[in-house]
Amino acid sequence: MKSIAIKLWAGMMLLVVVVLILLWSFQIVFLEDFYTQQRVGEVRNKGIAFARDIAELDDEELRDALESFVYDYNCSVELLDPGGNTVYNSGQGMRMPMMGHNYQRGSFFRELMSGKVVTEPMTHPRFDSSYMIIGIPIMRDGEVFGALLINMPLAPVQDTAAILKKQLVYISAVLFGAALFLSFIMSRSFIKPILDITRATGMMASGDFKVRLKPKSDDEIGRLSGAINHLGEELSKTEQIRRDFIANVSHELRTPLSLIRGYAETVRDVSGDNRDKREEQLGIIIEESERLGLIVDDILDLSRMQSGSISLDTAPFDLSKTIDGVVKRYDILSAQTGIQIACDNNEGVLVQADEARIEQVLYNLINNAFNYSKSGGIVTVRVKPKENAVRVEVSDTGSGIADKDLDNIWERYYKGDKSEGRKAVGTGLGLAIVKNILEAHKAKFGVNSIIGKGTTFWFQLDTR
Repeated sequence: MKSIAIKLWAGMMLLVVVVLILLWSFQIVFLEDFYTQQRVGEVRNKGIAFARDIAELDDEELRDALESFVYDYNCSVELLDPGGNTVYNSGQGMRMPMMGHNYQRGSFFRELMSGKVVTEPMTHPRFDSSYMIIGIPIMRDGEVFGALLINMPLAPVQDTAAILKKQLVYISAVLFGAALFLSFIMSRSFIKPILDITRATGMMASGDFKVRLKPKSDDEIGRLSGAINHLGEELSKTEQIRRDFIANVSHELRTPLSLIRGYAETVRDVSGDNRDKREEQLGIIIEESERLGLIVDDILDLSRMQSGSISLDTAPFDLSKTIDGVVKRYDILSAQTGIQIACDNNEGVLVQADEARIEQVLYNLINNAFNYSKSGGIVTVRVKPKENAVRVEVSDTGSGIADKDLDNIWERYYKGDKSEGRKAVGTGLGLAIVKNILEAHKAKFGVNSIIGKGTTFWFQLDTR
C-alpha cells in the first residue's frame, strides 16, 4: 500500500510534468503559428490602410511612405501595375520567383487582380528561407489599377523558436530538479505530523491517555493535533471517572450486601427464636435492601440518561404543588434526623417541563441537603418567580463546599468533604442525575456555597 507521502510526491511531480508539457507545447509547437498569425495580421491590416492612401500621394511622398513601411515592419514591398510590371520596390528582401511578370501565370496574381487580398507562404528555392507574401489590390473608382506586394521574411520567428528551445531545456531541467527536491521536502513535512497523530492515537487506543502532540502550525493539521490533545484529556478524565465509578460502586454495593448477609446469617444462626432481635435485624436487612435498590436504580437512571435513551415527557404543570408534595414526604426524615425542612413557595406557578424528572431533581437536591446538614440544621426550598421564568433554590446550613470542589461536584461519585459523622442518605449519583436532567431541559442551574454557612443549589425553568 502506497503511503500518503509517495502519493503527494507523485501528484506534485505529475503537476510539474504537465506544466512543462504545456509550456513546451505553447512555446515551441504553437509559437510559430501564433506569432506568424499575429504578425502577418498586423502587417496585412497596415498594408490595406496604406493601399487606400496611395492614390493621394505624389511620387516623393509615396517613396517616403514605402521606405517608412519597410523600416517599421522589416519587410520588402513592391508596387505592380495592372499588367504585373514592377513600378517601385523597396527593402532588402530578395525577389521571389513569382514576382514581376511571373505573377501573370499564377493564381496568386489573378486573385489579386480580381480585388482580393491574398496571403501565401513561400520558400526560396535556393536559400530555403520562409517568406509570407501578402498581396493587396490598389483600387481607384472601384477598379484595380495596381497591387502592393509585401514580402515578409519568417526567419526571425524561427530563430526565436530555436533560442527558446535551448532556453527551455535548461529551464525544464532546473524546474524539474527543484520540483523533485521541494516536493520531497514538502511531502515529508506534510506527512510527519500525520505520522505523529497516528502514533498518538495508537497509544491512546492502547490505554495511554497521557500522550500529547505539539502542534507546529495553525492549519487544519495543527487544529487536528489540538483536537487529538483535547481528546486525550477528555479520555483521561473519562478513564479516571470510570475507575472511580467502579471503585465507588463496588464500595457502595459491598456495604449493604455485607450487612444483608451478616444479619441474615445472624437471624438464621443466633436470633431466630428471639422475636425482638429478629425483628430489629430483619428491619436492618429490609433497610439495606432498599438502599441497594436505590443505588441500582440511580446507576440505571444515569446510564440511560447519558446514553440518550430517555426522552422527556414535557407538559405544563403546577410547580408549586409539586414542590409542596415533595417537601411533605420529608417530614419523617426531618423528625428522625432533627433537621428542619421549610418551604418558601408561591401558589400557581406553571412551568413547561417533565414533572416526573423535575420531582427527581428536587428529591436528589433535598437528599443532598439532608446528607450534608447536622442535627438542628435547616433545609429550605424557595421558589422565586422571574420574568418568563421561575428559580428554585434548595439551601442547607451545613459545612459548605470548598471552592476547589465546586466545579467537580456534578461528576459521578465525586467526593468532597464528607458530612460530619452522619450516614450518607444518597448514593453518590444524585448530582450527576440532576445535571443530566436539567441539561436535557436546557435549564440554567448552579451552586453557591460559603464554608461554615451552607450551600444553595438552584435551577431555573421557563414559565408557561
